[in-house]
Amino acid sequence: MSRLHCIVTTFIVATAIAAPSLLRAQRADAPEVLFRLDDIGMNHSVNLALEQVAKTGMPISATVLFVCPWYQEAVEILKKYPHVTVGVHLALNSEWRDYRWGPVLGMGGVPSLVDSVGYFLPSTRAFLASKYDLGEVERELSAQVERALRSGLKITFVDAHMGMAWATPQLREVTERVAKKYGLGISTYFGES
Repeated sequence: MSRLHCIVTTFIVATAIAAPSLLRAQRADAPEVLFRLDDIGMNHSVNLALEQVAKTGMPISATVLFVCPWYQEAVEILKKYPHVTVGVHLALNSEWRDYRWGPVLGMGGVPSLVDSVGYFLPSTRAFLASKYDLGEVERELSAQVERALRSGLKITFVDAHMGMAWATPQLREVTERVAKKYGLGISTYFGES
């Protein structure tokens, strides 16, 4: 758990140093800095780290990987902290060698997006080199958003896990259509990193 805390802390500090002017509030009562925690729902440890940060009451947003096995625990944690802004961390890849996940629609629903055992491909390079179908990408990203909306959380935006959902102009167009269809914002469109 100490390595995870180090990663979360590094992310929070790096965000605060690198992008405070990009996160400046537009309303007088809004915070000047909003910390982002992503990969929520990936596993139990990540969810526990989210809860520890959420308990502080500091302004945070969290992006949930609704394709991962632990997303349901993340949803239950986030329901206790309504001050946390929640987004969908759109996933088209599964980068860990010994811990993998696949699409909400399953192998049969989006066969061009998965490997031979039904998991997402491990990297941007592998995904882009595959013969993925843009229609399947749109259906899968829509399914991820729909799962998020059914969770009972107030979902306000999407972003891309490891940048996959906008790695090409065509993928970016698909992501924009999905966000527009559900009335969601798209994070990182304003220069934040």
